Amino acid sequence: MNKSALKFLLACALSMPWIAFGDSGVDPDFCAELRATNAEMATVIASIKQKKQGDAAFLRAMASSQKAWQKHVQAELAMQFPSSNLANYGSVLPMCQCVSALGLTQARVATLKQWLEPLEEGDVCVGSKR
Repeated sequence: MNKSALKFLLACALSMPWIAFGDSGVDPDFCAELRATNAEMATVIASIKQKKQGDAAFLRAMASSQKAWQKHVQAELAMQFPSSNLANYGSVLPMCQCVSALGLTQARVATLKQWLEPLEEGDVCVGSKR
């Protein structure tokens, strides 16, 4: 993979909010929804940190998990669009990357929200969610 393609994928996976793609034929709705979902994720993370502020071990584990998730998104995008010649994917590539990242980000937000939801009585496997 050439350096510019790697930089692009890294920027997509690690930026918060995600980068905008200008007027290059991108459906702004998908990228706008991705930015909104990233903002929601940041809010959820802040709420979890506030709730768990006295639990240093949990906060370290959550930070590690978030870094691993960001690498996962980067790897998924690289697997879906592996060619170093980005022209192989056409002008819709940025939109397609937004669509793919959006699904992954929505799933991450749903996972993180579990630490903010009320616990079910009798669930013995809640771990740090209490």
